[in-house]
Parts: sequence; structure tokens; C-alpha cells
Amino acid sequence: MKYAVLGDIHANLEALTAVLEKARELGVDGYLCIGDIVGYNANPRECLEIMRLLNCEVVTKGNHDEQASSEMELVGFNPQAARAIEWTRRQLSEEQRVWMAGLPYRQTIGARMTLVHATLDMPHMWGYVFDKYSAEVCLGYQFTQICFFGHTHVPLAFEKYGTVVGGPYEEVRVQANHKYLINVGSVGQPRDGDPRAAFVTYVPDEHLVQLHRVEYDIHAAQGKIIAAGLPDRLAQRLGVGR
Repeated sequence: MKYAVLGDIHANLEALTAVLEKARELGVDGYLCIGDIVGYNANPRECLEIMRLLNCEVVTKGNHDEQASSEMELVGFNPQAARAIEWTRRQLSEEQRVWMAGLPYRQTIGARMTLVHATLDMPHMWGYVFDKYSAEVCLGYQFTQICFFGHTHVPLAFEKYGTVVGGPYEEVRVQANHKYLINVGSVGQPRDGDPRAAFVTYVPDEHLVQLHRVEYDIHAAQGKIIAAGLPDRLAQRLGVGR
């Protein structure tokens, strides 16, 4: 079984289409999603429908998914993100909002894998894992060998075998009795200085996680943001991956 694990799609249809094409080329058998299908970019309806039709084994809820599927006050969002959420709410059907509202904050698959958007200790509080210290807290709540997560839009891998080490990665060889906390990067709004879309593949039988970067039509995605009346800053950052 080869899984594609993806998330932080953020309504970027061009990036999502390119990632799924690459996943098919790689012979992916199943899909897992760590959430934030919507927000920031201009194709929330289309990206939601694509992800629903993929029949992912697991989709967890991201903070943008939660806010876009409700009418709650926008707390903790910068002005650009908040404007995009307000716009997104107007684009979605009631059926789409109900589907997103029903997503779990975290999900375990057997004894091997966990998925969460943010952190395992308080997934509904949307904390960030940027370094080995915050990773160690999260790993303390991890009861499977591997946890895939997102939220920071920066692909990092942390490994615990006694102490915790981690940083940027291209592949992770999974070893017995080690724990791994792996950020899969962002499909729709990378923030690690590389504007290409990011996702990972995981082959449990080969004990291998690989990070993939995919070129996509950034100019088309930027043009849609501007045409929708969303903040210019959201278009600009796609070009620099920040």
C-alpha cells in the first residue's frame, strides 16, 4: 500500500490538481489528508469536491475548515486570513459546510498511524510545532509510531528514540521502536521558501516516507485570488513560498 498524505490545500485548485497528478504517476493506492482544504485561495468549492470524491481513508479538520464551516467569531486570524474565511463562507454550500464541520480533529489508523492538523495534546487549540521542544510535547501524546500533521506549512520531521531530533527532510526511513512526527508541508501555500506544492508518500511495508515537491501554475492561482477580490498579499506570497 502506498499512501499520499497531503494537507493545507487552502483552496488552491492548480496546486491540488498538480499534486494529484503526481500522486497517480507515483502509483498511490490511497489518500490521507491532515486538513485545511479551504482558506486563503480562490477555489474552495472545487477543492472540497475533489477531496470528497477521492474517498480519503482519513480527513482531519483544520482551523480554516472549522471556521469556514461555522459562523463563529474569527479569533486568532490575521486580517488577510480572516477576509478569506469570510469570503469562503459565502462560496460554500450548506452540504459542504456540514461535511467539514463533521471532520475529526485527529484520527488513528490501526496501531501504526495518527493524523492531526495541529498538535496531539490539544488539537482544537491549533498550536504550532516548529522545533524539537514543541515536538517533544506532541510526541508525549502520540501512541502510534508515526503521526502526520501540518498547520505550519513547513515540512519538518522529528524522531524520538530517547531524545528528540529533527529538521527538514527529503525522506525518512522508519525504524523499529522509534517514534516519528512528520509535517507533510503544504499543497496550496508553502512557507519554507520553496513555492512548489508539497506532499508526502508513505509505504508502510517499505518503512519509507518521502517528501515530494511539485511545480504548478502559480500565475493562474494568483490571478484567481485577485479576481475574487481577496487580499493581494495572498497572491504575492504564493510566488515566494512564504
